[in-house]
Amino acid sequence: MNSSTQASSKGSSRILWFKSWKVIGALMLVASLVGTSTALAMQATAADSSRDEGNVQVIFTKWVTSQGVEPVLFNMAGVVSGDVGGGQYVGEVLELTSTEATTTIKALYHLNGGAHQLTAQLTVVQDNKAGTAVLKGVVTDGWMKGAKVRGTYQVIAPCGIDNAKKGPFGDICFQGTLRIQGHR
Repeated sequence: MNSSTQASSKGSSRILWFKSWKVIGALMLVASLVGTSTALAMQATAADSSRDEGNVQVIFTKWVTSQGVEPVLFNMAGVVSGDVGGGQYVGEVLELTSTEATTTIKALYHLNGGAHQLTAQLTVVQDNKAGTAVLKGVVTDGWMKGAKVRGTYQVIAPCGIDNAKKGPFGDICFQGTLRIQGHR
């Protein structure tokens, strides 16, 4: 083999060596991207399934709109967001007993989010001095039927919402969070 053929052969092998490393590098990059996207998809699926199992959170703001017709004492309206999606809150107060320190309420909460709808029957114990409440109950209809519901709210006065101002209690809103714990 003459020297020009040897140089040409060495140059070709270097080019092939460089090209093969470029191909190997590209394959490694693709493999890592596929692995990353698969891991992210698995995390998203796990998050969705954990929500279906009970790590659901709903944020609400509500107010009393009017007196009800028996058996409803008061009607409520508002907005919801969180895992049910943005939407409307509708509620009915079925029982109400009040002392200076606390108000206990039995109510139905209809959460009509853009992604999910459900109705929960709740017992609310409001601390009148602190302006806070604890809510406990169960989903009676719709998404996650049978799941336990726990939550809290804070009384907001004045709340500044025109529709609340027109209600029987005036410019008072209730803002809180519900956590829905599904079947495990």
